[in-house]
Amino acid sequence: MTQMEMKKDIIQTELLTKKFGETTASDKISIHVKEGEIYGFLGLNGAGKTSLIRMLLGMIKPDNGTIRLFGKKLSTQFDQWNDIGYLVETPCSYPNLTVKENLSVYYKLRQLSDPHLMDEIIEKLKLTNYWDKKAKVLSLGNQQRLGLAKALMHKPKLLLLDEPINGLDPEGIVEVRELLKQLATNGSTIFLSSHILGEISKVANRIGIIHQGKLVKELTINELHDQLIKKLIVNTNNNESALKELLNHNYKAVLTAEHELEITNSEAISKPELISGLLAEKTYPPKKVFLYTEDLELFFLRTIKDRTP
Repeated sequence: MTQMEMKKDIIQTELLTKKFGETTASDKISIHVKEGEIYGFLGLNGAGKTSLIRMLLGMIKPDNGTIRLFGKKLSTQFDQWNDIGYLVETPCSYPNLTVKENLSVYYKLRQLSDPHLMDEIIEKLKLTNYWDKKAKVLSLGNQQRLGLAKALMHKPKLLLLDEPINGLDPEGIVEVRELLKQLATNGSTIFLSSHILGEISKVANRIGIIHQGKLVKELTINELHDQLIKKLIVNTNNNESALKELLNHNYKAVLTAEHELEITNSEAISKPELISGLLAEKTYPPKKVFLYTEDLELFFLRTIKDRTP
């Protein structure tokens, strides 16, 4: 049992189901997220990501199934809302209040008692220059930063974030990514939804893929990279003859539509020098040897395509 597996569940859902008319937003979803884990929830727009987060926050009630947060069943008696931070869909703020005033309102609503918390989160999210700016004049990226500041200011034990990098520039994306990693290292649990697998893979420990309301795949980051399609692309001075040599040596090889050699043996992929040496010895020296690895977005699209009726 790994150290992560020994930690307690912070989020537990069992057979969680929610319908809106004829549309099933959540179809018997069961997930367990451990303390200190960053769980990436991945799906197309409309797949059911936001509906699940809203159920976790008690904003909407499931039709069936159960939710437990911190080991407690989610109900009207749940008493740990101050241990949770969230950002759902677009960040909300009072447009005619400044950044400082917006955070002050939130500070009072949370009944916090350390005024340094506002200064600390403003500095972390680089909003210092906008302290006295009204929220309505902020750029989309800075509105997103303000939303994140509200979600993070009270140092929650559980963070629920829906598309948190929307509107951020590349620098802001990196900053938020590093901030989330730091929070997880310090013990916070993060549930992060997005439609961008490439970004989620840089921060999450584990990923769940939702499609048409169903959890179609759940895997660790290491398992993700193991499941990516990999192949060796080779070009020689005589690909037809080189193909025969490869087949004679029990390599799985074909000629592609581009008339290049494609080899899929795990041994060839891990040790392409063996292929180069063999072909050079047989007078077909490679002019090109390229290790192709499937793009993360293509993996995502392939996964949901396989599960689409």
